[in-house]
Amino acid sequence: MSSLTAMQSLRRFRLPEMSGFQRKLIFAAGATAGVFATMEYKFHECIDVVGNPMQITSPHRLFWLRLLYGRARSRAFGGIMDYHVPVGLRVPIYRFIAWRYGSNLDEMRYPLDSFKTVNDFFSRRLAEGCRQIEDLPAGLVSPVDGEVLKCGLIEGRRARVEQVKGATYSVASFLGVDPVSTASPSSAVRYVVISIPTGNCHRIHSPCQVKLNNGRHYAGEFLSLREPLLRWMNDVFSVNERVVLSGDWRYGQMHVVAVAAHCVGNIFLDFDPKLQTNRMRDITVHCGGDVSSKMFPDGVQLAAGDSLGGFRLGSTVVLVFDAPADDFRWKVEVGDKVLVGQASAQLSSPAARSD
Repeated sequence: MSSLTAMQSLRRFRLPEMSGFQRKLIFAAGATAGVFATMEYKFHECIDVVGNPMQITSPHRLFWLRLLYGRARSRAFGGIMDYHVPVGLRVPIYRFIAWRYGSNLDEMRYPLDSFKTVNDFFSRRLAEGCRQIEDLPAGLVSPVDGEVLKCGLIEGRRARVEQVKGATYSVASFLGVDPVSTASPSSAVRYVVISIPTGNCHRIHSPCQVKLNNGRHYAGEFLSLREPLLRWMNDVFSVNERVVLSGDWRYGQMHVVAVAAHCVGNIFLDFDPKLQTNRMRDITVHCGGDVSSKMFPDGVQLAAGDSLGGFRLGSTVVLVFDAPADDFRWKVEVGDKVLVGQASAQLSSPAARSD
C-alpha cells in the first residue's frame, strides 16, 4: 500500500506542468544538496587520508557542526571584543557586562577605565590577596574560578574518557601523547575538567609547583562546550582549538590544557607573547594541519597560584597528571564551584613520590 501511494505521488510530480518559479526552486534545492553532499564526502575523505589523528567517531556530525559554528565567526567575534573602547564609555559598558554576567568588580586589581578592550576586561588580573592559595605541597589547587565538569582516573593505554556522561574523547589525541604510556608503574593518571563562566576572571593559574618543558598549539574547531552538545557529540575536546602545556610536578607528568570554544578562541600565555590562536590560514589538525610545538629549554618554573596565561573571554581548562596510585583523594566533586587556589586534590602521604 505504501509503494502504491509513493507511485501515485511520483506521478503527480510533473515538472513540465510546474511554474517557472517551482522548477527553479527544485533545481536550486537539488544543486544545494549536491554541493553539501560533495563537501561532506570530501571532509570525510580528508580525515581518512590524514589517518584520523583525533580518533573522530562521528565525522558526519562534526561536518554539520563546523558549518554551524565556524572558525571565522569566532575570529570575527574576537575582533569585535578587541575593539578599542573610548575611555568615557568604559565604565558604563563594563558595569553593564558585570551586571549581566555576575562579575565581582571588587576583586579587580585595576580600575574599570584602565581596560582598553572588552577582552582586556575579561582577562583582568585578580586583586592581591583576594584569593588564598592553599599550601598543598602534596596536592593541587584550582587553576581557575569555575565549575568542575568531570574528574576521574584514566585507565589503560589509548583510553577514552568522558566529556559528560555518555560522550567520550581520546586522551592521547587530546594531549598529543598517551599519558598512561609515559607514567611509572606506581602512578595513576588522573584528570579534572573545569569550566570558566563568562562573568569570572578568565586567567589561568598554576595548580602546583611545576616546571613546564614544552607547549603545543592545536588548530581546531570552535564548537560550543555547553552540556547538551557535549552529550550529543563525541570528541569535542579533541577537535576544538587548544593549547597543551606539558611539564613535571612532584609526582610525575603534568599537562595543563586551555580548550577554546565558540566565540572563545583567543588563548594567551604570560611567558610566550608570540602565541597566536585562531589564525586565519591555519588548517585544523584533524584535517591535516601541523601541530605548532615549542620547547622551553630552561623550563618555565611556576609556583602554585602563579598566573600562566588565560583566555580573552573564557572557556575550559583540563588538568591531566600523575599521582601515586594510593592515598590520593579528590577534594572537589562534579558540579562544585571552585576558586583559584582552592584545594582540589591531595595525597595523605606527602613523602610518596613516583620516579
